[in-house]
Amino acid sequence: MAVELTPGGPRTHTLLTYGQSANPASPHCTDQTRLYSRKQWVVERFTEAEIAADPALRVTVLRG
Repeated sequence: MAVELTPGGPRTHTLLTYGQSANPASPHCTDQTRLYSRKQWVVERFTEAEIAADPALRVTVLRG
């Protein structure tokens, strides 16, 4: 992970050499490995606004 502290807040990038799932049937089994092989960083969402702007964001509210 690389973090840059800017006047607008922290900017983070990550690079993983492995997938995010141990399940070979999962689409996330080799996703990070493919990015690593293409030397691509993942831009992390750090602030609440960056997280809310993610088009893939799903919110689940749990009540007990």
